[in-house]
Amino acid sequence: MQKLVRFYDISALVVFAAMMACVLLEVVTRNILHIPTTWAEESSRLFCVWAVFLGSASAWYRNAHIVINIIPRRLSGLPKLALQLFNQTLSAIFILCVWFGTLFIMFIQYPAKTTALEISISFFYLGVFVGVTGIVIFHGQIMKQTISDLINSRIANGQEA
Repeated sequence: MQKLVRFYDISALVVFAAMMACVLLEVVTRNILHIPTTWAEESSRLFCVWAVFLGSASAWYRNAHIVINIIPRRLSGLPKLALQLFNQTLSAIFILCVWFGTLFIMFIQYPAKTTALEISISFFYLGVFVGVTGIVIFHGQIMKQTISDLINSRIANGQEA
């Protein structure tokens, strides 16, 4: 799992650097040389989508996304684990909807081309798909751990699983 997280970390960093290079190039060519490029702005948007979703997968693994945790912080034991599993199940449903929706949109948008780069718009959605795929994998691991903790907690409290 650590190699996959490392892949997402390094990929997000490389794509972010590419995005920044495209933005810098566009600023220099447009404002200093007065020769705007046709591809740099579109490339930076493509790289931005990839950076956001690759970074989101990495953040998901680290549980670094913003959450409102007033109720979970006040609970402990079985109620806390049950609430975590409930929240994780709802999140899994949403994540899977995004994953399948992205796959569907990629197939629909494949014939459409971007203006400057003349590549399929599906490459934008591919970044979403790759990032959400990582989130699906990491979320599955988190849910597996929560279920294991819930079973172990019930056994420790003398209840049968």
